[in-house]
Amino acid sequence: MLDGITDVLKVIGSMVFETGFMPDCDENGNLIQSEELASQYKKRFEERVKNGEILRYSIHYQITGYKEFDDFIKNRLIVEVDRLNEEYYGKEKYIKIKQCM
Repeated sequence: MLDGITDVLKVIGSMVFETGFMPDCDENGNLIQSEELASQYKKRFEERVKNGEILRYSIHYQITGYKEFDDFIKNRLIVEVDRLNEEYYGKEKYIKIKQCM
């Protein structure tokens, strides 16, 4: 896998079980610490990923200032993330998810 591609399930798993950070929102939309058990929090998050509410793979990349190079890296990352998400969700479901974004 290329640098700059994030597997959200791995990040959330390490965030919940290693640091104990479980972000959630209150009724006003403010960020708070969830009071659920860690295993329940992770299970709920995994269900949201499987349903397509949150994509499993995402990209982040550093902008260097060289437009051609940045565009090349961005396009490679987009192609790879699309391939990984399509492999995880299945082609038809991923196409529907992308249309909703």
